[in-house]
Amino acid sequence: MGKVILEKAAGPRAQEAIVTVLDEIERRGERRGRAQGRAQTLLDLLAARFGAVPAEVSARILAASETALVSWTTRVLTAPTPEDVLGDGDAGTGEPAAPPRRPAARKRARRA
Repeated sequence: MGKVILEKAAGPRAQEAIVTVLDEIERRGERRGRAQGRAQTLLDLLAARFGAVPAEVSARILAASETALVSWTTRVLTAPTPEDVLGDGDAGTGEPAAPPRRPAARKRARRA
């Protein structure tokens, strides 16, 4: 029904422009939805691994870019603390810090 109204109210060029705008709005909504889903997953993982998530950490996660969320969600598997998950190298940009380095294996000293 909406298409019929659109066809009557606008010419072919206007219809194409409207459809293009609607497609872009839909893509933005999908991106927002993915980011919100990733954020919620990260919050759930942090809570399961480390306990209650402080409000400021939750707010930072909810405001982060999708790139940061992907990195942080992977890091939650190996980071020893919640602070290490989010890292400290992003300077408030929402971008991830460099991934944590694994400690080098130490050779055992031989006893004489």
